[in-house]
Amino acid sequence: MQITIKDLPQSQKELTIEISKEDMAPHIKWAAEELSKATSIEGFRPGKAPFDVIQKKYGDMKILEVAADKVVKQTFFQALKEKELDSVGPPQIKIEKMAPDNDFVYKATVSILPTIKLADWKKMKLERKPKAATEKEVEKVLTDLRKMQAKEVIVERPATKADKLVVDMDILLDKVPVEGGQSKNYAIYLDEDFYLPGLADKLINAKQGDLLEFQHDFPETFFNKMLAGKKGDFKVNVKAVYERTLADVNDDMAKALGQKNVEDLKKTIKENLEAESTQKEEQRVEIEMLQNIIKETTFGEVPELLITEEKHKMFAELKQNLDQQGISFEDYLKNLKKTEEEIAAGFSKGAEERAKTALALRQIAKEEKLLVSPEELKEEMQRVREMYKDNDKIDERLEDPEIQNFIATSLLNRQVLHLLKDTILGPAPVSLHAHQHDHHDHEGHDHSHHDHAHQS
Repeated sequence: MQITIKDLPQSQKELTIEISKEDMAPHIKWAAEELSKATSIEGFRPGKAPFDVIQKKYGDMKILEVAADKVVKQTFFQALKEKELDSVGPPQIKIEKMAPDNDFVYKATVSILPTIKLADWKKMKLERKPKAATEKEVEKVLTDLRKMQAKEVIVERPATKADKLVVDMDILLDKVPVEGGQSKNYAIYLDEDFYLPGLADKLINAKQGDLLEFQHDFPETFFNKMLAGKKGDFKVNVKAVYERTLADVNDDMAKALGQKNVEDLKKTIKENLEAESTQKEEQRVEIEMLQNIIKETTFGEVPELLITEEKHKMFAELKQNLDQQGISFEDYLKNLKKTEEEIAAGFSKGAEERAKTALALRQIAKEEKLLVSPEELKEEMQRVREMYKDNDKIDERLEDPEIQNFIATSLLNRQVLHLLKDTILGPAPVSLHAHQHDHHDHEGHDHSHHDHAHQS
């Protein structure tokens, strides 16, 4: 096998691979046998027909095509190993010369992983700064629990800030109904702004039977990007006003929530708030840690293929988030007055950062000689299998080498993250150890390997 290499832009290389006709001979023989097995030939058992009979039935070129497919798969990886090239993604194959009783020549264009000079991460230090829960935060949770157990009675008087309204509500933009903006029997607690800041204040003093029409601004940070920063027209039909009497904080309430008394209830709330705070702080320092490593790491040219893959993942995440909000991607583009290409251009920087994160984690694993054992992979695959035992295709999905590689990469990245955090942040707080197994795998994207295996 002869190999010549040509450098191309965007971290690509073109390999021209030539296999002599003598080396092709056993592959051609194998291809003929495979064709013989695939179709019954009169007078011969499957796979036992002589070469000249198969040649006459299928022709030289058909045999050569079957052989070429196998030869390319084998010799491409041999060529990478021989030339010590670290590729990413599938190659683009172009047959240059394929004729009976001749040398076989093809070209493979492949993206090559960039050279990486890692930051001196072993000297980096970051500090976790978890916060203790305040009395005010504990009292807020207690108030929320009191509201959950509140007694409600319909009243005919105008609503006060302590009341609940049940309404039918329509939201319009420029006199056009907003998709998903029609709500029937919608409950609005007038002492909360959880849905839309300031909306509740416009409904105080409303009473049963009122028909209200008004405009209201959606904040720039509103979760529904189609409405963010817009002025909406609201039509509200007040169907009922409920007076709410909040539950008393006493030992009976505590026992109903599984605690011995009020003191234990407050202690549990405080512990839960601090555990949540610790988890958020862990996520914050983890992101900062990775950003610092990427900032001080020197990368060769990142293959466009990797950046494009990350863009695709970011698109998938965007569409999933929009779908959860009941917004179609087409309406989203129309509202932003942008094309899909313009959205993709906006993803470029983030996609490159995500690709670099994945590359850095991979390089750290390589330099630190971290590996995923067959037993660890088998155990994780079993965990995924049990998680999706109701999916009749999960076994088939887990047989896919691509899925197995995806899971192995997730496990390896988890090892790298634990090493980085132990070195840069020090040991994790005790309360975090139970959560770390399911923590974000930082593969350069946000989908867990569980969901990846689950997709059919």
